[in-house]
Amino acid sequence: MHRPPARRASRTVRLGVERLDARLALSASGLPRVAPNYPADPDFARQWGLNDPADVDIDAPEAWRATTGSAATIVAVIDSGVDVSNPEFKGRLWVNPSASRRGRPSYGWNFVANDGDVRDDYGHGTHVAGILGAANDGRGIVGVDWNARLMILKVLDARGDGEPADAAAAVRFAADHGARVVSASWATDEFSQDLYDAIAYAGLKGVVVVVAAGNESANDDLRPVYPATFDLPNILVVAAVDKSGSLASFSNYGANTVDLAAPGVDVYSTYASRSKYATLSGTSIAVPYVAGVVSLVVGQHPGWSAEQVVAHVKATVRRVASLAGVTTSGGIVDAAQAVGVSGSGPAGDAYVAPAPAARRVSARNVRAAGSRAFRAAASALAARAVPAFRPGMMRAAAV
Repeated sequence: MHRPPARRASRTVRLGVERLDARLALSASGLPRVAPNYPADPDFARQWGLNDPADVDIDAPEAWRATTGSAATIVAVIDSGVDVSNPEFKGRLWVNPSASRRGRPSYGWNFVANDGDVRDDYGHGTHVAGILGAANDGRGIVGVDWNARLMILKVLDARGDGEPADAAAAVRFAADHGARVVSASWATDEFSQDLYDAIAYAGLKGVVVVVAAGNESANDDLRPVYPATFDLPNILVVAAVDKSGSLASFSNYGANTVDLAAPGVDVYSTYASRSKYATLSGTSIAVPYVAGVVSLVVGQHPGWSAEQVVAHVKATVRRVASLAGVTTSGGIVDAAQAVGVSGSGPAGDAYVAPAPAARRVSARNVRAAGSRAFRAAASALAARAVPAFRPGMMRAAAV
């Protein structure tokens, strides 16, 4: 049965400030002000979405003073797989015992080939996974959550194509195997009852599903996009902003259906390529920032329901003028406020980068055309960005 776009009721949450240190001062917002906790990774200076002098970021260094995540939290990345050889993911991947063999661990499930091989032959999934959870290991980049385990569920093949039924099966798999967060960087204008039911099932098990708003520069309130406009309380719908804090030119929006925004333009992260890193753009690239913040919150409050986590993350956004009236919260996800501390404020962070790392080859996604595709919301050389559905299939296309 077709269901109309959600008209979500606004939710408010009273923020309980956890006292981290008796000497902490309170910020103007009433949250403890803390010194930033910077990682040792040499390319952190390139990760403007985590920390930037202009403060159009998620205030990650302040959040990391309060928490860097919990190894007990499992986050399912439903995408094109992951580059298991990239050292950024060493020790961070959830192991699927039923699919592993002696000396050959499986890090999730491949719904395309119906086996345990989740290696990324497309690139997009590796980029998403890096933003969310790359290790703080003194090399390359760092993710939002430094400790959560990443469950890799592959639903896109080497061309970026896949089946909607596989996406629904992956959501159920995540819920049944202990995931508390799903990062789903895809969108479609074709309603799927199977996918709706799978996400509702996950919500009953306490799973928050973070999804892309889409890349058509369209109003999701008027032009339904799924799963973004499913009327389900365990979904967070993410738009993209650029470094100026403006809604990205390609990003969908919706005063009733799109919840919040995150950095999604020219984002540097891991990639399944010889260079190991790339720069992509899109609402799919904004999704893992929010999924990472959700993961940090779940690590602090494992007993919270999916609805409580969703309401809390929306209530703790940093409001910006460009998002007023085009999202339900009017703001950018704020990791610091979500975990109970103050962000850096309008002056931004005075981060001093270490000696420059060797220059890496990068790729940028291109604008996705055609609405019925399982489309990666990004812009790049190799047309590998935000996936979106077509009737009977999924397709990863460019922004």
